[in-house]
Amino acid sequence: MASDLRTYLSDIESHLLTVRKTVDLRDVSSLINQAAQPVLFDSLKGFPNWRLTDLLMCSRHVQAKIFGVSPDLVLTTLADRLLLPPQPPKTAEYGPCKEVIATGSNAQLTDIPAFQNGEEDMGPALMAMTVCRDPDSGNQNLAWTRMTPLDAETATYFIGSSVHMRSILAKHEQRNEPMPMAFVMGLHPAYEIMGSYSVLDHIRQFGELDMVGPLLGESIEVVPCETQPIMVPSHSEVVIEGYVHGDGRRVDEGPGPSQALYYVPGVTKQPVFQVTAVTRRERPIMRQINTLLYTDHQSLIGLPHEALLLQQLRRLDNTVHDVMYTPWSGTLACVIKVTPRYDGQVREMLVHCLSQRFPNVKLAIAIDDDIDIENVKDIHWSLATRVEPASDVIIIKDMRGHPIDPSARVAAGDARRRLTGKMAIDATKPPVSRPAERHNFRRTLPFRWGAADLGDYL
Repeated sequence: MASDLRTYLSDIESHLLTVRKTVDLRDVSSLINQAAQPVLFDSLKGFPNWRLTDLLMCSRHVQAKIFGVSPDLVLTTLADRLLLPPQPPKTAEYGPCKEVIATGSNAQLTDIPAFQNGEEDMGPALMAMTVCRDPDSGNQNLAWTRMTPLDAETATYFIGSSVHMRSILAKHEQRNEPMPMAFVMGLHPAYEIMGSYSVLDHIRQFGELDMVGPLLGESIEVVPCETQPIMVPSHSEVVIEGYVHGDGRRVDEGPGPSQALYYVPGVTKQPVFQVTAVTRRERPIMRQINTLLYTDHQSLIGLPHEALLLQQLRRLDNTVHDVMYTPWSGTLACVIKVTPRYDGQVREMLVHCLSQRFPNVKLAIAIDDDIDIENVKDIHWSLATRVEPASDVIIIKDMRGHPIDPSARVAAGDARRRLTGKMAIDATKPPVSRPAERHNFRRTLPFRWGAADLGDYL
């Protein structure tokens, strides 16, 4: 059986909260943020037979199900598989995503259950993985974006930080020709990871779909769109086909919340998308990514780049255990878990973290091997008890900032170019080379911690 969204939901069944009561779409954003675990809404008001799911990658425990490994091996496995050679998908003429087909005037965005994420959003929107094709290399690019319907047949979408999508659109507009595109919803998370993968030069060599097979350890299948020269995964739940006008037209888009939970950059001029077809499964499961508060929006942006950073840091030293672009920081902070062996080692790693272009953090924190990288309490305790500010904090002025950060300064009049100071904090114990001092920082734990289990007494 091919790996798709439905097989993944089955894999995480023990973690999944299924809501059987009919849900009003106006409440979906708030309910997702209260769930705090993978959630499936089985009935949506006004949309019979449609379902909606989110929070599918909110912890290492559920991310581990993507690769069939233990939680501690998620990043190592992902990093190793990203080094595998690309594997082009197989092509089929028909797939489950074509069980229901609507074209022309029958393809209506209003038939799809969109919902409003934030209080001040411009309106209900869809979060979808976009597929477009580079006209020079022929390789297809995947990226995540917010699509906001303007009416039943047109929408605008936030082209955001997708370097490749902006480049591909620019090429089409230089030719004054429309850019074919598909918005895809409802896939196995391995596709989502590659849709969040940002490496500057790979699009000349391969498209992100070519790397999904290596991540899954199986061949994937694509089908041609009904109305556009785009290939989409055959087991998608919903596919919205269309094109972006190539004449350079732009309309107001936003505000919409960023992963940092601010309406920055606010209202911007974005492209216009024209719908030409909608295909879907009979009882589709809408995979949506709520952008508030600490959800898959943050985790998904960080995950592929956590794996890439882990690779790089282990080239510096193999005592790095884990890396996380923390969701509660809007991905503007990075935590690395390491067993320091000698003085200066951690400082080098922290500076390296601050220099990464994606996701471009302004705070890097190093924690020791006894700290849970997913536990904010643990990290805060480490910061409070193991940091001597005069020697363990590094501040660097005027580095490249992130456009979503309202505290960063606009540079050269370009809202996408920002400058900010950056900070690194070493919250590790003294290195292994100073064993007596390191011993003084051992953590006090309850007697028989790990041996006594409360469940045995219930």
